[in-house]
Amino acid sequence: MHFGLYLLRKESISGPQFIQAVSRQLETRPQIGSLAIETRRLSMRDVFRILSLQSVTNESFGQLAIQLGVLAESDIRELLTLQTEQTTPLAQVLVDIGAIEPYQLQTELQLFRSAMSEGHLASPGAAYLDVDAIEAAFATFEATA
Repeated sequence: MHFGLYLLRKESISGPQFIQAVSRQLETRPQIGSLAIETRRLSMRDVFRILSLQSVTNESFGQLAIQLGVLAESDIRELLTLQTEQTTPLAQVLVDIGAIEPYQLQTELQLFRSAMSEGHLASPGAAYLDVDAIEAAFATFEATA
């Protein structure tokens, strides 16, 4: 997401493109419960029990699984890593929706990585964490929706 915000702040992509890309990326992200079943860490019954509790609390799936004693923190870390690995990268989604061309993506990625390694984007007021850019993206998206 940091790269997407970086592109948004640079105006390499529009607010609606950013929102569309993040929405599409989230659609590709597997649910932790599904991954726990696939990796045989939880039964379907355990997942339904956690989801039932989750519907009446504000706690995450992982927190509830740990509280119930059906998963350890290490299991949750592994499942979150697996979830990240199986989620389509935002950069790929931006190309897929036509928000950015592949050659432009490569150039922007190099510039972004260079700025990150030099510490230009690591400060609290850095462009990629700019709340104003996020709010502008949502405002633009809502205006066009």
